[in-house]
Amino acid sequence: GTNGFVEKNKDELPREATELLLSSSSAFIKELAAIISKSSSPEPAKPSRGKKKSVTVGGHFASQLTSLRQKIDLTSPHYVRCLKPNGQLVPDNFDPLMIVEQLRCAGVVEAVRVSRVGYPQRYNHSQFVSRYRTLGSKEMKKASKSSRKVKPVVALVDAIAKKIWEIENKPSLPPAKASKKDKKSSSSGEKVDLLAVGIQVGKTKVFLRRKAFAILEKMRKDFMAAASIKVQAIARGYINRRDFNEYCEANLQLQCWIRVILAERKVQAAREQFNAQRIQSVYRQYRGRRTYLAMLVVARWCQRRQRGVAGRAHYKKVYEIRRAAIVIQCAVRIRQSTLVMIELKQEAKDLSNVAEERDKFRERMEQMRIEMERVKVASKKEAEEAAKLKKEASLRDLSMAADVEDELARVKEELANTQKELEEERLRFQEANDLAETRLEELESWKTSWLV
Repeated sequence: GTNGFVEKNKDELPREATELLLSSSSAFIKELAAIISKSSSPEPAKPSRGKKKSVTVGGHFASQLTSLRQKIDLTSPHYVRCLKPNGQLVPDNFDPLMIVEQLRCAGVVEAVRVSRVGYPQRYNHSQFVSRYRTLGSKEMKKASKSSRKVKPVVALVDAIAKKIWEIENKPSLPPAKASKKDKKSSSSGEKVDLLAVGIQVGKTKVFLRRKAFAILEKMRKDFMAAASIKVQAIARGYINRRDFNEYCEANLQLQCWIRVILAERKVQAAREQFNAQRIQSVYRQYRGRRTYLAMLVVARWCQRRQRGVAGRAHYKKVYEIRRAAIVIQCAVRIRQSTLVMIELKQEAKDLSNVAEERDKFRERMEQMRIEMERVKVASKKEAEEAAKLKKEASLRDLSMAADVEDELARVKEELANTQKELEEERLRFQEANDLAETRLEELESWKTSWLV
């Protein structure tokens, strides 16, 4: 089981150490380095693809330790120490002397004292800048813009140290002196003693004492609180402005809707008014047209009656004048005929003229016969036309009479309805009057009975 133990646990010297020994001026050291290099150099062997380089136990331990250290650096380790509260092993019993003795024996008190004396808080430059850059952002910007090359961590530490120095020295000085001294230090730009403040800047880390760390954390907490209040104020302002804008928009939208509703109502009312006026105008037009037509029918009937009466009177006058003219004509013609007859009788006495007169008489009789037939035909035509005109006039009179009778019947019906309504109103009035009289009598009787 012990075969190859030495080879497994033998670590190879680094190449730099071998070269350092070979470069020595001592012959013995050079010879020793040559022996060590020969013994540590591996024997030549055939190359094989699957064979790996052998690792010793020490090398494996060193690699594990390195990986463990890297993991620890990535974390923030905290150590928990268990303490025994009392010797009776009962709950809710705390023995301070026993606890202090345990802490003193475990070295915790001494470790805390040593930690307070030294620099317990340590940060890398990047961690310190990322954590506390808000306390000196202006100074860091000035340092980055200045011609001198200053590390951001140095500028940040100087700014923080000035603030810590001002906080520590303000209570000890009067207000006037402190303000003057602060103005001088701020105006002159003198550097503060970092050791007195409790801050030290190393090559890779920043060291803080307990008091400086407490002040720094308080400053950071106050700054973060003020920043959070500022952010909250901005956020609340934004939320309130957004809500206000939403309320304004909603109010405007509501006003628009209300105005639309009012406008629609106004338009509807205007339309109803316009339509009502149109309906009223059409109804009034209808009523007026009915009244006009009724008046027109009555006027036409009156006119026809008047014209008929006037026409018949005129026709009677003309007929009488015509008859008188015919009678006069007949009398004149009879007189002429009588005179002619007398002359003819006298001439007929002459025999020589009898035949000639006879022929003339015959011709005259024939002419008179033709004239009589013509007069008969003309009188027949006139009689037919007169009968026709009389018939038409009678028909017109009948139609006008029917229209007038219908209109009179309608007027009589309306008059009857009106009289009926008047009678009903009179009856209602009589009933109301009787009821009022009975009530008045009841009141008078009640009054007399009450007075008695």
